[in-house]
Amino acid sequence: MRDAGIIAAAQRVEHYEIAAYGTVRKWAEQLNDMQGARILGETLPEEMEADKKLTGIAVTGANPRAEVMSSGTL
Repeated sequence: MRDAGIIAAAQRVEHYEIAAYGTVRKWAEQLNDMQGARILGETLPEEMEADKKLTGIAVTGANPRAEVMSSGTL
């Protein structure tokens, strides 16, 4: 269960970062800072990929183990 909780916390951080990078990239575009917008635009998919990896770990490993432990059938 601890692993599932750690993954959930990490995903919250990733979601915050995705929102932050998306917002700041848009601000850079509005300020005509195309270099900044480009760099931020490159970082955004990296954060999304990290979130996908965390989801995969949760679905295939941590969440099923947490379910077994919480049901007492270990």
